[in-house]
Amino acid sequence: MSKFPPIKYELEGCRLEVFGVLFEADNPEEAIRRYRHGETVFWNNWRGSFCGTLTDGNQGVTLLFNDHIGSKMVFYAKTKSGYLYSTDLKTLSKETGLQQPNETFIKAIIDKGYTTDNNTVYQGIYRLLAGQYLRIQGKEATLLSYHRFDNTPHPYHEAEMLAQTDLLFRQAVERVLRKNEQAGLEHFFPLSGGLDSRMCQIVARQLTRHPITNFTYSQTGHYDHLLPHEISRSLGNQWLFMALDGGDYLTQIDAISSATQWLINYNGPSEIYTFASQQEWKDKGIVLTGVNGDNILSVITDRHHEIDLLYSLSFAGNGIGSPQVLQHYTESYSPFCDVDFLEYVLHIPTAKRRNYAFYDKWILSYYPQAAQWLHKHERIGHRHWMVTVAGRNMFLKDLPKRIIWSILKRLRIYDGYKIDTDSMNPYDRWAISNPNLLSSLDAYFEQHKELLNGLEMNKELIRRYQSGNITEKCAVLTIISALRP
Repeated sequence: MSKFPPIKYELEGCRLEVFGVLFEADNPEEAIRRYRHGETVFWNNWRGSFCGTLTDGNQGVTLLFNDHIGSKMVFYAKTKSGYLYSTDLKTLSKETGLQQPNETFIKAIIDKGYTTDNNTVYQGIYRLLAGQYLRIQGKEATLLSYHRFDNTPHPYHEAEMLAQTDLLFRQAVERVLRKNEQAGLEHFFPLSGGLDSRMCQIVARQLTRHPITNFTYSQTGHYDHLLPHEISRSLGNQWLFMALDGGDYLTQIDAISSATQWLINYNGPSEIYTFASQQEWKDKGIVLTGVNGDNILSVITDRHHEIDLLYSLSFAGNGIGSPQVLQHYTESYSPFCDVDFLEYVLHIPTAKRRNYAFYDKWILSYYPQAAQWLHKHERIGHRHWMVTVAGRNMFLKDLPKRIIWSILKRLRIYDGYKIDTDSMNPYDRWAISNPNLLSSLDAYFEQHKELLNGLEMNKELIRRYQSGNITEKCAVLTIISALRP
């Protein structure tokens, strides 16, 4: 639940409603006046995490809009009487009577764990994606795009680009800090063993004198447990840790699945849900996260595929998990998803950003203290060689393991226990060491599997559950949870 009240304003026959958190935006009166003067997408220069509607009573038009990265869940559907929309998928399904399972969506969840388009689990109900808005007039509507990121490479001037990247990153972090402090809310920020959250916390510590509490959740003894403690202590922050040993939290199938509105495999956001659901959020402000940093500053593919992958993976796929969970308690924001930051960094040639090359130079030039700790078992500025295979970048040293994993998966003899030995959440190993985990998942499956009857994929879903690893089982259970009344 947002700590920031929605904007509701009426002027000259127009009603504006905006939900979420705004860092920079027109006041409501000015926004409506801009619309009246022909600026249809008046929200394009706003910054924050938001969605909204503008209803023009004079023209009989409603604009339904999401922000530049689609950070809010906005669903819409056509009915006999016109278009209905909601931020809650189940509510809209009940209001419209649209409850027929969408097997295209189901296949995407089973195969990848997420969908890359605007489909939902129900036929006829769609999600408003990043940079989109819906223009509704009468019983008809047009889906339009008002913004799309571009990565056309600009001439590479390293010192200048490092400086501007740093300036924009600090600006994005400061937006969160300022908003929290103006509202009298506490800084409560995640810290993992990754590079992105590390950079967020180092910069935040430089920009505020207010207390910061870092929180970490991981398997006990993993470097995602030990390293954040060391970093947080070095920054003078408070630190809170939750152990995820055993994986019993994966049994909260319906609660976790519904938190992301059944748009992704529930195992992905299960850790943040488990942590967040046990906290007291009354006085805690916007959560500063490092979501999608690696995808932006280290580039996971080539230039020609980068933007499509950014939208499908970061803005529509697994990248939505943590933000959607946190929105049930407060707001969250990643400086790596800040529009101004993205608009600039994406124009830095991908060849220069590949394999953390630019990222490491930024750190060594501006935040050398961050380099005292390893990242992915490597020294910052001293990375292993990287290769591109099927459009995806990977470390050369990992190529044999990836090939073996791919073969085992195709032959359906994948052994998760052997693969996840370096994971902060080794699901399949837990399934062996914690009998309660697998028995609970099996009990849920047996109790509700009849919901799969009638689906064309029924037999395939049952096979996937019975022979798959924990991640694959969770994907099937996500679908079952979505189909429950």
